[in-house]
Amino acid sequence: MRPEIPNVFATFAADLVMRVAPAISPAYHQGTIAMIATVLAIAGEEWDRGASWRVEENKRLRELFREAVPVVQDAGLGKKLHALIETRDDDLRISALTANNSALRAALIELHRSVESMESAAARRVEAAIWKELLASTERRRLSTAQF
Repeated sequence: MRPEIPNVFATFAADLVMRVAPAISPAYHQGTIAMIATVLAIAGEEWDRGASWRVEENKRLRELFREAVPVVQDAGLGKKLHALIETRDDDLRISALTANNSALRAALIELHRSVESMESAAARRVEAAIWKELLASTERRRLSTAQF
C-alpha cells in the first residue's frame, strides 16, 4: 500500500494539532506547531492540485493570446505572443509548469500594458479578457484551508 501525500500530510497535521501541541509548552512553541500543521495541510492540497491549475491557467493564457494577437499593434509583442501560443505543457513537473506559467504571465503583463494604451473597442475587449483571467487565476489558487 502506498499512502497518498495529501492524506499523509493531513494525518501529520492533525497529529501535530491534536496530540503534539497540547503536550508542549510554552504557548509560543504550541503556536509554532500549529503553523507547521497548517503548512502541511496547505502542502498536501497543493500537491494534489498544483499541476492541474497550472495546466489550466497556461491553456487559458494561450487562448487569450490567440484572441489578442489581431489587436496587438506592436510587431515584437505579436511575435512573442505567437511563439507562446505554440508552446505546450508536455513536462508536467511543477517546476516546468511554473516556468511556462511565468513566461506566459510576463507576456500577459506586456499585453496588458499595450492594450491599456490603445483606444479601440477591440483593445477594451482584450483588456476585459485579461481582467477576467486574472480573477480566474486568483480563484484557481484559492486554498480551502484557513489562511495564515
